Amino acid sequence: MSYLRKIEYRVIPEESFEILRNCAGCGCKATFHNTNSFRVNANGNKVDVWLIYQCVRCKHTSNLTIYERRSPKSILQDEYEKFLSNSKELAFEYGTNSQFFARNRVEVDWSHIKYAFKRETSLMDGNEQLFHKGDLLVISNSYLLKIRSDKIVSEILNVTRSKMKEMERLGIINVTEKKQEHKIIIKLDRELCNEDTI
Repeated sequence: MSYLRKIEYRVIPEESFEILRNCAGCGCKATFHNTNSFRVNANGNKVDVWLIYQCVRCKHTSNLTIYERRSPKSILQDEYEKFLSNSKELAFEYGTNSQFFARNRVEVDWSHIKYAFKRETSLMDGNEQLFHKGDLLVISNSYLLKIRSDKIVSEILNVTRSKMKEMERLGIINVTEKKQEHKIIIKLDRELCNEDTI
């Protein structure tokens, strides 16, 4: 079957990820949030850069390593200046980078992720919220947010998860998860009826 429209979405975080780690101040595992501040330490001809996280309870801080013992020349000048000026945009970029947390061996608190869907494709028929037979929906999760795929699909289609499963069973939609590409593909093989949405 050929598809009439390809509609692309991205799942994007609305704020930096919180992390869970042992807190020296609380004496137990606690939640830390991104302070949007960097610490830059120059030692001779080497530089260390950290993103500062803070315990939400006792305000104890924890530094996550961005660069360690690096030559200043190996860091882009624009990025280095953003570290020094505590760029909120750069702090958000690092604070939503799953690989950055993996390198620092810290646990992201996936239970409190706030996210939104950004539509990449502009629909030309003025019916931005309606989907039709022949639509191909592609949802990218490039931030690697740990959200169940059925939750993402139900939110995109604006139906309950049980209704989404029923639509799959009836052949109204066909859902494929491409885990290596971090994408979910929804094919609308039949026209949605009024009772298919809530």
